[in-house]
Amino acid sequence: MNQAFGQYFVLVLPLRPEPWQQRILEKRFEIGRQVYNALLGKAEKRFRQMAQTRAWRSCKEQLLEEADPAERRKLLQEMDALIRQYRLGKYEICRDATAYRRHFAEHMDSPVVQNLAAEVWQAVDAMIRGRASKFREKAPGELRSLSGKTNRSSIRFRNGSVSWKGLELPAGLKGNQYEQEALGKELRFCRIKRENIRGKERYFAELVFKGTPPGKTGRQAISKEQEDLPGNGPENAASGQRPVGVKAGFWKLAAVNSQEALLVNLPIKDPKLESRKREISRYLERSRRRMNPDKYLADGRIQEGSGLWKFSRKYQKARLAYRELCRKQRVLQREQQFLLARRVASMGGRFYIEGTDFLKLGKRKPNSLGMQGSSPGTFLRILMQKLWQQKKEAAWIQPFVLKASGFNHHTGTYQKMPQRKSWRVIDGQKVDKKLYSAFLLSNVTESQEAFDLEKCGERFPAFLKLQEECLERHKREPQFLHSDHSGRCTA
Repeated sequence: MNQAFGQYFVLVLPLRPEPWQQRILEKRFEIGRQVYNALLGKAEKRFRQMAQTRAWRSCKEQLLEEADPAERRKLLQEMDALIRQYRLGKYEICRDATAYRRHFAEHMDSPVVQNLAAEVWQAVDAMIRGRASKFREKAPGELRSLSGKTNRSSIRFRNGSVSWKGLELPAGLKGNQYEQEALGKELRFCRIKRENIRGKERYFAELVFKGTPPGKTGRQAISKEQEDLPGNGPENAASGQRPVGVKAGFWKLAAVNSQEALLVNLPIKDPKLESRKREISRYLERSRRRMNPDKYLADGRIQEGSGLWKFSRKYQKARLAYRELCRKQRVLQREQQFLLARRVASMGGRFYIEGTDFLKLGKRKPNSLGMQGSSPGTFLRILMQKLWQQKKEAAWIQPFVLKASGFNHHTGTYQKMPQRKSWRVIDGQKVDKKLYSAFLLSNVTESQEAFDLEKCGERFPAFLKLQEECLERHKREPQFLHSDHSGRCTA
C-alpha cells in the first residue's frame, strides 16, 4: 500500500524581534500554555467520569474478547456515543476554548486557541485509544510553538516579516535561490516557534507551503564526500524505475537493487553527548536531594504532594546545560537521518519497504533500542517523505504477508529465523539476513503479494557479489555518517 503524505513543505526563517516584542511573545506563549493546561484539565475530568461508567468499562472488556467485525463495529459505535455524551470530541473541546479566547482577546485569537484545543484533543484521543497512560500538563517554558490556520488572518507572513496582533517581526531572509523559489509557492499558514539555544530564547517562523520543495543547490546539495560513496555518483542520477528493497531493523538498514547493496548502521545518539548528559543528570539528582531533604521518604522515594521545591542557582544552570545537550543531540541525529534518507532515495525509482511496527516490537523487547536509540520508525517516516518529494513510488510490504525474513527463494518455503541470528544459508551460500530480505523485497511481483522466484534465481549470483563488496565496505566504515561535535556531519 502506498504511503501518502500531505503535499506540504516547511521553510524555517529566524525572527529578529526587538526586546519589547520578545517580552510580548514570552507573555503570549505563557498565556497559550495556561490555556492548554486549562482545557486539558477540563477534558481530563470528563474522561475520568466516562472511564468510571459501567458502559465504558463493559465496551473495553468486550473489545478485547470480541473477534467478529460486525460486533466490534457496534461496540465502537457505543464508545463513540459515550465520547459525544461526555463532550470529548474535537469540536466540543474547541467550543470550550471560546471563553479563553475572549478573556485573552488582547493577546490570543481564534485560530491559535483552536489549534491549542486540537492538541488537547490529540492527548485525549491517545488516552481513549490506549496509546497514552496519563495526561501531562505543560510546565513553564514547555510550549514551543503557536500556529495559525491560514495566511489571511491571525499569524501572517507578508513582505518579509511576520504580523500578529500588533507585532511586526522581521524575518532573516538570505535571498538565495531556494528561498526565492519557496516563497513563490502557495503559503498555507505560518507558525511561530520558540527554541532555547545556548541558554537564550530564540524565535523562528515556520512557513508551511503547498507543493513540493525546490531543488537544493550549492552548499545544500550533496557534498563531495557523500558523492564519492557508492550510489551517490552521477551514474545513479538517472536511476529510472529501478526497484529497491529496504529492510530496517532496530540498529541497521539494508537496501538492495540490481546494481548495489547497502548495509549501514542507523544514526544513533552521540555517545559523548550521552555521557555528558548522564553526568549532569546525576548532579541534578544529588542537588535536588541536598536542597529538599524533607521531600523524600526514608527509602529514597519522593513523597506524594511534596509541594514547592527549592533549587540552587548551580542547579538551574546545570538544568539549562542539560537541555542544550538534548537539543544538540536531537539536531545532530535528525541531520544524519536526513542525509541517510537522501542516500537511500538515490538508489532507484520504486521502493518496497517492509513496514515493521517498531512500537509494538519495542514493547515486546524493551531493551532493543537502549539508551543510544536509533529511532528506526522516525527514519522510515523521513525516507517516505523524501521519496514523496522526489515523486518516487513507495510501497509498504507487511511482514506477515510476505515474511521476507524467513523466505527461501531456492526452496520456495518459509523457515522461522531466530531474532539474534544475522546469517542464513541459501542454496549452500551464506548470506546476511537483512541484505537477503532486502534482496527479496526488490524482487516482488506487481501485485506485491508474492516474490518473483524466476527473478530471484536469475539475480541471486549477482547479489552474492554485491553482498561481498557491501560487507567489506561495512567492515571498514560501519557508520554511514558521524558528527564532529561542531554541528557538521561528515562521511
